[in-house]
This record gives sequence, structure tokens and C-alpha cells, in this order.
Amino acid sequence: MRLFFRFLTAFFFFTSIIIAGCNNDSNPVTETNEPEPEPNTEFEAVGTDSTLDFATWNLEWFGDRGRGPNDEDLQFKNIHFVINGLDMDILSVQEVNIGSRFDSLLSTLSGYEGILANDPAVQSDSAYYDDFNGNEQKVGLIYKSDIVTVESARVILTEYDHEFAGRPPVEVQLSATIGEQSQNLIVILLHAKCCTDNESYQRKKTGSEALKSYLDQTWPAANVMVIGDFNDDVDTSISSGKESVYQNFVDDPMNYIFPTKELSDSSESSTVFYPDVIDHHLTSDELYELYVENSVLSFPADDYVTNYGESTSDHYPVISRYILDSGN
Repeated sequence: MRLFFRFLTAFFFFTSIIIAGCNNDSNPVTETNEPEPEPNTEFEAVGTDSTLDFATWNLEWFGDRGRGPNDEDLQFKNIHFVINGLDMDILSVQEVNIGSRFDSLLSTLSGYEGILANDPAVQSDSAYYDDFNGNEQKVGLIYKSDIVTVESARVILTEYDHEFAGRPPVEVQLSATIGEQSQNLIVILLHAKCCTDNESYQRKKTGSEALKSYLDQTWPAANVMVIGDFNDDVDTSISSGKESVYQNFVDDPMNYIFPTKELSDSSESSTVFYPDVIDHHLTSDELYELYVENSVLSFPADDYVTNYGESTSDHYPVISRYILDSGN
């Protein structure tokens, strides 16, 4: 009898557990207080069908699982969201660490192709970007394949590798067509040395002098765009009390113009956590003739991407637009 009673007690005990468990589907016992992440906010495209639209964007250790944003998949999603929404024709990107991650990004961007500094198609010592087992920060170009045709790409100024912190500029020769108008362009992808100490300042200054000498001699009458993370402002240096390391370009307005100086003069910023503009577009006077007045923009991505500075990048995309003119 005692055995039968124990059986009934156990039966009712386990039955009550099963019933309670079934009720958990609609009335969970444990509730989480963590809010769902807010979705990104859609925004109107900045690029237009009638202009050639440039952007530079430092992607902050893109593909590196040990540095930069902690959630690599979320960073990937947000970068895709911003690029797709901006609708740029040509993007210069920096801090791409893992080539396969870059390839995956391109595969999800409809109508875009791209190259990285260490691609086999990049001539003249692309191995400069193969240090650290291929995980070195690399510059790259993303472009609309129905508008842009890349003719060639090569690493330049390799003798100044130290001055450019192991990231010598990459020169891309390309043609661009908007409607019935086409232009040949020289696009220089730049990621200058970082930091504000005296040694870094001098290395950047020497690199700037070398770059200007190269452009003066090699492309004196071409449509040139130097675009990227310059790691200095152009009104005054981020190194306290010093003039910009790019003052040599600023002092030659007959041949070179920074459209992005408009941002510097307006006290805007191109990074999330600092007040300066260090991401720039530098044009030759030939290309500047095509510049759309007041089109330069430090795009406020943190208005549209949740927790942008932590989840995506510490830099904003910086944009300028141009109207092609075959008569130029």
C-alpha cells in the first residue's frame, strides 16, 4: 500500500511539472530585461544619377576579430547598410584587415566591384601590404562597375614606406562615365601614419612632401583625386601648435584644392570621438573644376546606425560630388 501511495504521489508531482512546463510557452517564468537592439534607420541616398560621387571611409579594423568593434557580424551588416544607402560611385576604404571579409562584402553589394592593396592585380610591390600574415591594414577601392572601369593599379612611393607607416599609397588609373560624359582619373588611395607625437608629425610631413613632388612631376595636368584617411587636418595640425603636414598642398591653390577644407573651416569632424577632420579629398585643379559646390559632407552615420561608434567605425564617411564634363 505504501508503495502504491508513493507511486501516486510521484505521478501527480511529475504531472504538475509537465503542465507547468507547457504553460511556460505563454507565461515564461524568467524574463529578460535586455532590450532588443534598435533597428537602423533608413536614409535618403546622397549619391545622384547625374554626378560622380566619391566617399572615403575608414572601416576600423574590418575583419579583425581581435581589434575594432567586438561584434564582427554586426559591423559587417552596418557597413553594408551604409554603403548601400549612400549610393556612392567610388569609395576609398581603409583598415581592411581580412581580404576574404572584403570579398564577402563585395558579394553582397549589388553592382559593385573592388580591389585591395595586396590584390595580385595591383602592380609594383603589392607585397608591402602582406605583412603580419596578410592581416595588415589595407587600403581598398569599391566602385560601381557600370560607371567605373579600372585600367591599372599600383603601389607608389615605396621608398617612403616608413613615412607612410608601412602603407604606401595605391594609385588607381580609371575611367568614369555618367550619362554621355566620360573622364579619365587618377585616384590615389591614402592611409597616412597616425598619431600626434613629434616623430609621427615629421614622418607624415615627409610623406606629404614626397606625395606632392610625385604628383607635380607625374600628373601635372590630370584629373587627380587623393582620397583617404590623411590622419591630419588641413587648417591646422592635430599635433598641438603645429601647422598641417599638408600645408604644402594648401599653399599651392593654383594646382591643388581640398574640398574637405570646407568641413575644417566649419569646425566639423570626420571621426566620432575627436573634433577634427582627418579624412580628406584632395583634388588637382583640373578635377576641382568639376566639383559640385557645397557637396562635401561628413555623413552623420550615427544618426542612422545604432551605437555607431562602438558597433561600426570611429570614422564617418566623407563625401564629395562632381559633374563630368568631356570638355574639361
